[in-house]
Amino acid sequence: MSDVLVQPPTEGEGTSALQHNTLGLRHAIVISVAVMSPAASVFFNTIPQAGLVGAAIPLCYLVGFVIALLVANQYSEFSREIPSSGSAYTFVLKGLGPIPGFLTAWVGLAAVVTGVPYSFVLLGANLQTLVLRWFGLNLHWSFWFVLAIGLAFAICYLGVRQSLNMDLAFLVFEIGVCLILAAIVLFHVGQQGGLSLVPFTLQTVPANGDITAGLILATLSYIGFETAAALGEETRDPHRNIPRAVFGSMLVVGLFYVLMAYVGTIGYGIPHMVNGFANDPAPFDTIGRLYGGPILIVLIDIVGVLSFFSAALAIINGGARILYAVGRDGLLPRWSTWLHPRRQNPIGTVIMLCTLGLVIGLPLGFLFTPIQAFGFLGTLDAALVLIIYGLVSVASILFFWRKRRARFNVFLHALLPGLATLIIAGILAAVFISPSPWPLNLIPFVLGAWLILGFVLLFVLRQKLTG
Repeated sequence: MSDVLVQPPTEGEGTSALQHNTLGLRHAIVISVAVMSPAASVFFNTIPQAGLVGAAIPLCYLVGFVIALLVANQYSEFSREIPSSGSAYTFVLKGLGPIPGFLTAWVGLAAVVTGVPYSFVLLGANLQTLVLRWFGLNLHWSFWFVLAIGLAFAICYLGVRQSLNMDLAFLVFEIGVCLILAAIVLFHVGQQGGLSLVPFTLQTVPANGDITAGLILATLSYIGFETAAALGEETRDPHRNIPRAVFGSMLVVGLFYVLMAYVGTIGYGIPHMVNGFANDPAPFDTIGRLYGGPILIVLIDIVGVLSFFSAALAIINGGARILYAVGRDGLLPRWSTWLHPRRQNPIGTVIMLCTLGLVIGLPLGFLFTPIQAFGFLGTLDAALVLIIYGLVSVASILFFWRKRRARFNVFLHALLPGLATLIIAGILAAVFISPSPWPLNLIPFVLGAWLILGFVLLFVLRQKLTG
């Protein structure tokens, strides 16, 4: 059976290739870190966690870091062998064959398409609130939503290098502000003798809490580390730099999460996490008011906005390259392989993602609320990505056993991916078994319908896929 589905069009047929050797290690690290949106994840994901695990949020992020490293191993090992803009699609295609490869592309399409409006819908709601607070001007969230997508498209149109340089500037600013806040909180709490290792134990989990759900939320915050793999065809020395970027981004964000989760916990107060932090719509804003001045509070608000916008830029850039690779193999319309004639970035799929972001995000924001739409799209996106992680883990075992037997390592290519697969299956089961409020209770039905449609298309395309 062939390792590819359909041979990509030749240059004479009207397509060219992504620019090789135009990006460095820092660009690959930046795109993964940006997709994880470290500041926004800590600012907002910790709110529901506090009600579940109390002051044990830092413990959850520490354990989640270990779990995420298990999955990162598979992406790193694959990228050493077959760096490709197709990322998970290419890895599963090579490891399991065309049919699982198609299913990965199908699930990945939904994941990328939901990831764009997921970032912009809460960004729009935040901007509406902040502009009203700062200037007394009440512009509807949908105005900011459309404006932000328009700006993102313009930046991505200029090219991936320019986009990632902007992402880097945003990340330096947001991480810098967060570290300043951390230093202030640690200094003040330390002076009062309030520093403690209790947040890294289970003793603060409330009697009616759920440490499993808290661990799941922490683990989901690491989703996006694999985006560096989508730059495999444009990064210098990808066999070396992409694996380094995958683990490098994980290390940066993992340390940041654990530190800021700890700062948030001791800054708000260990006894106040369940009844205070968990019911505070902006707990880090509250911490800024307790320990800093008005300038720090404004900077924290700006960081939340820039973190979402930075993530959206990275999602569009990474997702556009994955869809370009799928289209190049003949599984998407021919326009999905359009490249800018000079910049050679996949402008066809950039337009596709920005357009679908508008078409999906605006109706859901009006049908629910922006906050509900954010939760719905984020949870759905996480479930889709977890399915892909599971497929990549299984593919890793079979790929190295069948095609790289000389390099097969029991620990790296059997034990770690096998353990990752079991953990992913457990997380997915917990997500779908646990009762959820509206509109999260719709997710199993949406996901089921999408998978059924994928199997129907698989049946229609079966001769093309296996020919």
